[in-house]
Amino acid sequence: MKLPRKECQNVRTKDYKKDQTFILKILDRQNSTWQGSILWVEKQNEQYFRSALEMLKLIDEALVQNDEKTGGGSHEE
Repeated sequence: MKLPRKECQNVRTKDYKKDQTFILKILDRQNSTWQGSILWVEKQNEQYFRSALEMLKLIDEALVQNDEKTGGGSHEE
């Protein structure tokens, strides 16, 4: 039985004012997850992470921080 194919859509949960660029360096893989560093290109800020979840949290924090400084996004009242 073939299931219907759903088209992928570009979904954004937050309205960021400016696109941001991150460079990931995966240095190792232990305990079924990644360890490495992430560079926020626009701010030239590099941080290390110990898991894929921690990496995603770092990206989210950077985007929220940038969004609050520019005064945009879903945090506006």
